[in-house]
Amino acid sequence: MENIASQLEAIPRSDYLKELNKRKQISDEALSLERIQREKEYNEKISDTIFGTGLRPSVVGKINSENPHMDYEFVSFDKIERKEPVEYVDNKKCDYDMEMKGKSVPSSFFMIKEGEIEKGKQWYLNYDPKLPEEIAEMMARYNWGDLKYMTKKSAKRDRKKLLKKGKDIGSEYGLTIKHSDKNNPIVLNFD
Repeated sequence: MENIASQLEAIPRSDYLKELNKRKQISDEALSLERIQREKEYNEKISDTIFGTGLRPSVVGKINSENPHMDYEFVSFDKIERKEPVEYVDNKKCDYDMEMKGKSVPSSFFMIKEGEIEKGKQWYLNYDPKLPEEIAEMMARYNWGDLKYMTKKSAKRDRKKLLKKGKDIGSEYGLTIKHSDKNNPIVLNFD
């Protein structure tokens, strides 16, 4: 076997193939350099006419194919169009609804942790700006605070304890209960 391989290498044809391979490599490098030069000229043209001005070249033609990497646009620098600025949406303004027990709840609701009553209050006030602050605080306390674990029996027990001390259950839990009299009526406006 070794003898046959050495005889094949001695054939002048293999030198011819090596020469062809070298020529192909040289032509590939030349084409690559030419392509890089064309890209450079194109980029310089674009940077001179477009960057920072809000302008873009007009699209003259398009080639679409099944492969999206093979889609091309042909542009003309003779007609330059004004490019509209891109508007980005702040990620804090994006809130997606999630299904929970048949109801859709915003995902920001789940970002508030247990015990963060003030954040919960702000969430309710942002979610519904017409909501009174006292109601928003109660709802936040119900979802993330101490009212979550309150039962009817525990509320009665706490009320009895506070009455013995001479305190009101409303003031203890952050609620102010107003009583009206003839001279100072309570007026509710519904918008």
